Amino acid sequence: MKIDFKNEVLKRKKEFLHDLETIIKINSELTTYDPKRVGAPFGEGNKLVLDAMLNIGKKDGFNVLNVDGFAGHIEYGNQKEFVAILGHLDVVPAGNDWTYPPYELTNVDGKIYGRGVEDDKGPTLAAYYAMKILKELNVPLSKRIKLIVGVDEESGSRCMQHYLKRHPEVPVSGFVPDADFPLIYAEKGITRVDISGYFVDDLILSMDAGLRSNMVPDQVKVVLKGNLVDKIKSENKNLEPKLENGNTILIVSGKSAHGSTPELGVNAVFNFVKLAQKIGLNSNLLQLLDKYFVDDTKGHKLGINITCPETGHLSENLGILKYNGKELVITLDIRYPKGITHLEIRDLINLKVEEYKLSVTKQTNSDMLYVSPDSKLVKTLLNSYIKHSGDKDAKPIVIGGGTYARSIPNVVAFGPHFPGRPSFIHQRDEYVLLDDLLTATIIYLEALYELAK
Repeated sequence: MKIDFKNEVLKRKKEFLHDLETIIKINSELTTYDPKRVGAPFGEGNKLVLDAMLNIGKKDGFNVLNVDGFAGHIEYGNQKEFVAILGHLDVVPAGNDWTYPPYELTNVDGKIYGRGVEDDKGPTLAAYYAMKILKELNVPLSKRIKLIVGVDEESGSRCMQHYLKRHPEVPVSGFVPDADFPLIYAEKGITRVDISGYFVDDLILSMDAGLRSNMVPDQVKVVLKGNLVDKIKSENKNLEPKLENGNTILIVSGKSAHGSTPELGVNAVFNFVKLAQKIGLNSNLLQLLDKYFVDDTKGHKLGINITCPETGHLSENLGILKYNGKELVITLDIRYPKGITHLEIRDLINLKVEEYKLSVTKQTNSDMLYVSPDSKLVKTLLNSYIKHSGDKDAKPIVIGGGTYARSIPNVVAFGPHFPGRPSFIHQRDEYVLLDDLLTATIIYLEALYELAK
């Protein structure tokens, strides 16, 4: 069957934007997790966005299923074998200082702004429209297509774990529209560690930075002993320290970025430490942070830096720091290549921080994903990308990000981010070029057709 893939997508542009607006306007940041909260284990916003997406599928005549509020699916066909698409509708916190409202869809000069337009509401809807077009054209297919949507990907993917326990069937192929083009054939291992312990500091009374471990902190609030207002302002007139009860309250800013690419952000904690050093301050916590963390996004200071010729270098993000004057907790998000294990990372960190009587008290891990770049799945998807992007020299790549592809066999991450484009995922003013999102939809449409025909 001959299909004009580009034309079929473009003539649905207005409808696509309407549906995208519907799901963008729902704040689906995780609030609290309670598996006993019927229908809404991840909070009301996440429930609403799942309902909204499933209602779009129901309106368009698909079979839909809500699995206990954890996740759901939209399905086309009833064949035994199926092609899977996995996307997520939850988002990381919007953070501060957006130019446009994060939970409105704003189109400015071909850029569409809103939390989730690229990670991952926009791409999930793009893949949905690819499936919808095949249905509306009544294209003969030999395989069922199932779009699985979750609402906890940014906080551990408990949504997908629950869904797959209830529906453990394995697809013959599939993709996750939650990464980069040309295609991701390997995802680094991800380990998150809490370094914690009893800690006393004679200068810093409290310190609070970070919203999620997989975001570079864009703000840190510090309470310093004594009156340091004039000292701070003499170094940086843009800061506004305040004196309360004889102590100095200070907020220092940075720039957020995705935890897998911390080098693209500016860690507010590091900015504070460097400011303190410039005005001659010194303390145990400042020494610890400078010695093992400041301006290091590859783990050199902790002795965990490693580089693999194929799968790249290790990355380290100090995502959360909490200090209340008695207990210190530092949460690191570490993405590691071949050549090291999460247990080796834990042991190496412990060797360094034991001098401060700290240790790794909590650790989670997700092993590396690897699919042969010569597999039929990779080649089929890559051909669709090359055809519609014009990128004739495209090669599959490795990323530090983690996607749903880890959770189910025969699936890889595929787009939507195009090479050379700036990325604002997990940052303020997240946007995507509308033309890029439509091109991604065209690529997904042909890819789905090739996988399911």
